Amino acid sequence: MVESPSSEEEDEDDTKGEGAIRTTHEQQSLATRALALRTALDAADRRLPWSETFDVIAPTPLPFVGPMKRKRLDGEVVDDDDDDEYDVVDVHDDLKREVAFYENALESVILAREKCTNVGIPFARPDDFFAEMVKSDDHMAKIKDRLIYETKKMDAVERRKSNKEQTAMAKERHAHRLSEKAKAKKAHMSELDDWKRSAERGRSSLAGRVRDRDDDDDRLRGMGRGGDNNKKRMNANKRYGFGGKQRGRFKQNDRATLNDMSGFKPRGGFGGIGQKSPGGAGNKKKSGGGGGNKRPGKRARDASRSR
Repeated sequence: MVESPSSEEEDEDDTKGEGAIRTTHEQQSLATRALALRTALDAADRRLPWSETFDVIAPTPLPFVGPMKRKRLDGEVVDDDDDDEYDVVDVHDDLKREVAFYENALESVILAREKCTNVGIPFARPDDFFAEMVKSDDHMAKIKDRLIYETKKMDAVERRKSNKEQTAMAKERHAHRLSEKAKAKKAHMSELDDWKRSAERGRSSLAGRVRDRDDDDDRLRGMGRGGDNNKKRMNANKRYGFGGKQRGRFKQNDRATLNDMSGFKPRGGFGGIGQKSPGGAGNKKKSGGGGGNKRPGKRARDASRSR
């Protein structure tokens, strides 16, 4: 009679099979890693010129990498914990971290320039080299428009602010002028009232002065009636007149003479008052015969005297 295998034996066989599979996978993984490492080693073993790689390693490492063994500039391998010149910088300090990056990049650039000079690779831009702008013309035009817009906006704000201040100052000046005008008007009306009151007070004294002057005139006229002043005044009036407007001294038209049209001649000439006679000075003939006795000449006059 054949006995069936127990469950313990079956579990043991399964465990052996899984271990064999795991060993096979590990061997394949190790082989793959070895192949990858060998390929990387072959790639690194290629000796390319420096001008093809431009690889530069700064002699001073970054100061926040922590304690480590490194090679100093003199070639000695030291530990950072024992090196007093090495100060670990906090990586979370932004300012010190950026300074460390800057110094590391500066050392690398200096080494690269020296190597370029040794190899003969130019690294400086010629004076006549045309360098195209990083930004396009359209982009720079947009930036220019934006700057112009911002400038105009600022000017508008400043102008609006200045106008507001000027308006406030103008209102203040206008209010000051109105107040000064009101004060001047009030002072003027006060002076006018004072003048009215003084006029009312001085009206009685003025009337008294007028009466006194009239009395003085009457007194002077009374004194002149019986004295020498009266005779002298009469003689002066008789000789020179009383002064003022003298009637009859100059011809003046009245209503009768103005409406007198009897001397009007439609065919020429005008008669009437003031019309000169035909034989007057106005009708003398300058030349020609006839009309009046002529004056004798000089010889005739001399001959008449000698007779």
